[in-house]
Amino acid sequence: MCCWNTFTLDHEQGGQIMSTETALEGYEHLFKAAKSGDWKDATEFFGNNPEAMQMITNDEWKTALRIAVLNNQLLSLEEIVKLMPPEALQYDARARASTALHDAAMYGYTEAAEVLVNNNFRLTQIRDTKGRVPLQLAVQAVTIGQTETVKYLYSVTRHVKPSPFLGHDGARLLCSTIDANFYDIALSLVKRFPKLVTEKSREHGICGLESITQRPFAFLSGAKLTWWQRKIYALTPVDMDSTSNHGAQADERTASTSVECTQQDEENPLYISEVPQVLEKNLSKSSNVNSTIADKGIMAIFASVYHMPNMTRVLHIKQYLYRQKLMHKQALALVREMFGQIDKAVTDKSQIVEYFSENSNLIKTAIKNGTKEVIVECLKKFPFLIWHQLGGQTMIQMAIAERNEKIFDVICETSGKDKIDLVSRKDKKGYTLLHHAAKIAPPLQLNSVSGAALQVQRELQWFRGVESLIPVEDKFRRNRKGFTAQYLFTQQHKKLVEKGGQWMKDTSGSCMVVAALITTVAFAAVFTVPGGNISDTNSAKNGTPIFLRKTSFTVFIIADALALFSSITSVLMFLAILTSRHAEIDFFKSLPQKLIIGLATLFISMATILVAFGASLFIVLGDRFPWSPIPITLFGCIPLSLFASLQLPLFIEMVRSTYWNSLLGNHRYVQQSNDKEKVN
Repeated sequence: MCCWNTFTLDHEQGGQIMSTETALEGYEHLFKAAKSGDWKDATEFFGNNPEAMQMITNDEWKTALRIAVLNNQLLSLEEIVKLMPPEALQYDARARASTALHDAAMYGYTEAAEVLVNNNFRLTQIRDTKGRVPLQLAVQAVTIGQTETVKYLYSVTRHVKPSPFLGHDGARLLCSTIDANFYDIALSLVKRFPKLVTEKSREHGICGLESITQRPFAFLSGAKLTWWQRKIYALTPVDMDSTSNHGAQADERTASTSVECTQQDEENPLYISEVPQVLEKNLSKSSNVNSTIADKGIMAIFASVYHMPNMTRVLHIKQYLYRQKLMHKQALALVREMFGQIDKAVTDKSQIVEYFSENSNLIKTAIKNGTKEVIVECLKKFPFLIWHQLGGQTMIQMAIAERNEKIFDVICETSGKDKIDLVSRKDKKGYTLLHHAAKIAPPLQLNSVSGAALQVQRELQWFRGVESLIPVEDKFRRNRKGFTAQYLFTQQHKKLVEKGGQWMKDTSGSCMVVAALITTVAFAAVFTVPGGNISDTNSAKNGTPIFLRKTSFTVFIIADALALFSSITSVLMFLAILTSRHAEIDFFKSLPQKLIIGLATLFISMATILVAFGASLFIVLGDRFPWSPIPITLFGCIPLSLFASLQLPLFIEMVRSTYWNSLLGNHRYVQQSNDKEKVN
């Protein structure tokens, strides 16, 4: 019976002596050897005392093997494995039911995992207390070496009973790979095991297809790229054939492992011998977005930006956009393959409709997030879905409810010549498409527009846009409760209209105070010109400004006049807003137009009053300080820049929404075509 001896390994950290772990008496130097990799004395000791392999620390699961793995000491690990029979590597701690390979997978130690698997291929199939094989653990753990570890374990994990690729385990693995952005491996899983597409994971509560629809950022439609990033993105080549060489290496490992598995499984009837075709062609052609850029990709990017200044920063941006585009391509290929597998597995349309109706969150989530790619791929395979209710709503009703114009366009284009029939249909409650547009948008969509007034305007634009699509007789059609779409719109948006009116009044009131102050100053400046007037009663120029003939004085007068006229105009516009009725129809054009004119003239008055002030300073100080225009101009730009940065986004949004809005404009010909058919 062994006795315990408190033996601690001390090391300095931040000037303090830190205590580590407690070893068994007589095994202290073995603990040091396993942890540090110094294996000269330990080899002879283990040869004479093989039982010491599992007796090092008082923590029953930290054997020599595990200590070497946890510290990533490959030399120690290789020496320990040489002295241990392959069956001993399957030793698992009673508390965790995990092996040393689970530890290597958790911490991303690929080389350690290779050493272990090469000595005992069965380690890849052993599960811990939560039923996870090392591959599953590697996918869930976020480490530096996660990518390489996951790819290696995927290449050596076998499809044998109980297979980690089937049923709940397979669904959990697929959802986990998608959550970890391993879209290339997820694509390989879907190709090898098509049933995983619709298999729900008990841990995640969803299937793989729904998991990818919940990740809008994995697609270009959900990427928040600036205009210049989109330009570079479009010009960035992504060759998925040359992004990684993991596939070829994995195939070699798989082939060698398959022969060994076949030979050893014949002795074990509990395992079904199968040659694991682990990596599909797509895995050899693509790599995970978390991996580093492939050599060929880096050289291409480096060559393309070599002539540009600030090369390091540009290269970083290009690499970021490269990874983004690679991720988008992989996610799109995954979605396309998933829908393709469903199309192959189910040939009966009624079964497909039933499936998507029972799992309507698939479509609703994609439309809610605006993931256009998912809807496009879905309708390519199942265009008939636009005519059926999925979870109580048709796809076009979902698009209107979520205020997603791009998805609406895709659905209308899919309907083709039957577009009129699509927009004219009524549901079981007697609701037309216009009734659905009359309902208030979800808070997430409303808050995407700044200001309650612009939110009301956006809602009116959607209502008017849908109204232009449907037949004339449907515009005044009542639902089963006797409500028209217009009445329903008024009731649903009553509170929002009140908020919009208050927002307009508050904004106008604040801006009018500023405009009134500028008016006062500009008016007074005309009678107190810089330098004063000539006061000689005997002169014909009596009362004439002294600096009348100076160019700077002319600038002063013109700027002051513009400031006065524009500020008065601004005051009138804001006063008109305050005295308006603020009905819902006024938010469509009338009120936004007045606010746009008021803000534009206010900005002009602020700019010109600053120009007038600067010109007057130069008139007074120009002779004494000829360099005075420089600081005057610089300091004058500060308030103008602040005002522009704070108010310009709102101003641009209002102008675009009021004058250049083309909401559903591509489909307004539907009504015209319908009218022509009736005439003919």
